[in-house]
Amino acid sequence: MAKNKTISLDEDTARIADRLPNFSRFVRQCLLKHASSAYVKPDAWSDLQHIAPESARIWGETKDKCNPQHKKGRCPICWGFD
Repeated sequence: MAKNKTISLDEDTARIADRLPNFSRFVRQCLLKHASSAYVKPDAWSDLQHIAPESARIWGETKDKCNPQHKKGRCPICWGFD
């Protein structure tokens, strides 16, 4: 179930957020990247899902990765968080 969270931004970060086409997606991706670091246990991102269905994972050297330029963003499972 999706949950809404409220954050407070200062003037500088509010201007940055205003320039992002999808601020919520950006925050979600940053949280997933943070979860992959040593600060958060690996089970914290066990619910992570691919961007594309298995039948559409035809990218990469082994032809089993999501499109790296997908409209929903780069799949962190296939391509990492960098």
